[in-house]
Amino acid sequence: MKVLLIFPPQKHYAVGKTIHMEITVEAGGYPPIGLLYIASYLKKNTDYEVKVLDAHNDKLDYRQLREYISKERPDVVGIYTSTYFLYDTVLTARTVKEISNSIKVVAGGPHFYFYPEHLKNAPEIDFSCYGEGELLMKELIDRLAAGGTGVEDIPGIMTSKNPKAAMQRIDDINQLPFPDRIMINYRNYRSILAAGSPVTTIISSRGCPFNCYFCGSIVGGRKVRFRAAGNIVDELESCMKLGIRDFLFFDEIFTFDKKRVIEICRELIKRRLNIRFHIRSRADTIDEEMLIWLKKAGCRLIQFGIESGTEHIQKVLNKNLKLDKVREVIKQMKKIGIQSYGDFMLGSPEESIEEMKQTISFARELNLDYAQFETTHVVPCTEFYRMALEQGRFKNDVWQEYVNNPSKQIEETVWNVGQKKQIEELNRHAFIEYYLRSGYIIRKIMAIDSFQQILWQLKSAIKVFGRFILRSR
Repeated sequence: MKVLLIFPPQKHYAVGKTIHMEITVEAGGYPPIGLLYIASYLKKNTDYEVKVLDAHNDKLDYRQLREYISKERPDVVGIYTSTYFLYDTVLTARTVKEISNSIKVVAGGPHFYFYPEHLKNAPEIDFSCYGEGELLMKELIDRLAAGGTGVEDIPGIMTSKNPKAAMQRIDDINQLPFPDRIMINYRNYRSILAAGSPVTTIISSRGCPFNCYFCGSIVGGRKVRFRAAGNIVDELESCMKLGIRDFLFFDEIFTFDKKRVIEICRELIKRRLNIRFHIRSRADTIDEEMLIWLKKAGCRLIQFGIESGTEHIQKVLNKNLKLDKVREVIKQMKKIGIQSYGDFMLGSPEESIEEMKQTISFARELNLDYAQFETTHVVPCTEFYRMALEQGRFKNDVWQEYVNNPSKQIEETVWNVGQKKQIEELNRHAFIEYYLRSGYIIRKIMAIDSFQQILWQLKSAIKVFGRFILRSR
């Protein structure tokens, strides 16, 4: 059996061009780590010929994608599916079926966590995985190789005739082999935040125990499943043999378990691995002792979802961060020498324009190394979306309509449609006012640790801010 796993081109964003997307385009790209996990698991446990294609990062258009698939002639194609780029999955699946209807198409990823019933509206897709795909894909392909008998009996596999399935998650993620990065052009991945390239992502845990109302955390589940410190550092060491020194931990909250964080840091120090890494965290899961260990081990930057600079909106979001704790942690990071990155949302339910301005002021007060401002979008399978439908804020179930017709972009996904233009203008000004401060610019120049990085940041800033300023005028 020949298996081809595809990360599709990303050319059709569900909600059109947003500030977040404009910045993301300039920020670099990350390897399709989920597909690499599946590929590695198949390679370890079967004799199938497995390949991975990142059509997005390799900048393939659909003509080039067709040529690649036609040349490979796989028996099974697996496609990563995101709701935001659902139409690209549909186009990729259609391309496969136009080449040969006998090729089995399997879709998986976060979209089917949100809309498992969508398979009924997707004739190009034969199966979908409802849950984590490593074990599911192996069992599915095994049965297809044996003639296809019993495929519909696999828990977590859906078909158009059987669109119901039980969510599948892997309890012991230490059993999974490391993602095989040589299956892709791993040297082509970089991040505007990293000191060097190539970069790669690491997932050391799956799941998030918190319940923020704007977040569709169904993907990883509430139960956090951890990898052992030795297992994680073994993977980092294997990446170093490929020349990778910069890592981005993509855990929802890397710092959730303090004891494990310190164990990882101890192991990195013990093995004398000279790496640089970034993590994602909540400020209230960090203390000074942990920060000291992280710095010693090579942590260069911590990304926080701060979201709001007011206690009121913290409660509305069910984020419930104490702002004094955020101030304290950022202050400790400056002293220890770890860079800070904060994500902020503008236009949340119950949020006034004055409160949005307070959030922007709070970001400036913290004086973070990087700040990201984004208009709050109400996304599928979140508490906010349920509330919006209940209150009639959208005329129809706009995301469901998009799923039924993904070639048509969604017009409105903001909470208060009447304030959309005002919020977006405030959002653009937040970036301009934050990054074009003379003090900030001088501080960044003084803190240069990579000429390559600062040059890239400068070029990207000129592009993004040039568009912002022209649009404001």
